[in-house]
Amino acid sequence: MDKKIDLCSTEMNEVVKEVREIRMKISEECGHDLYRLLAHYQEVGKILRKTDKYKFHDSEPPSEKTRP
Repeated sequence: MDKKIDLCSTEMNEVVKEVREIRMKISEECGHDLYRLLAHYQEVGKILRKTDKYKFHDSEPPSEKTRP
């Protein structure tokens, strides 16, 4: 039997608030620079992959199209 999660609960609101605060802190540390932020998350992904604690979906790289 699946446990239903009340997405409108006070507890869930606190979790969402905490996640948003963490994301904002990381963005501030990267100077709100999109490229630095992307590099940060890619590095974190590499580290997490090495732990074998999480499963990742690796999409196929986009096919290279030749331009005329």
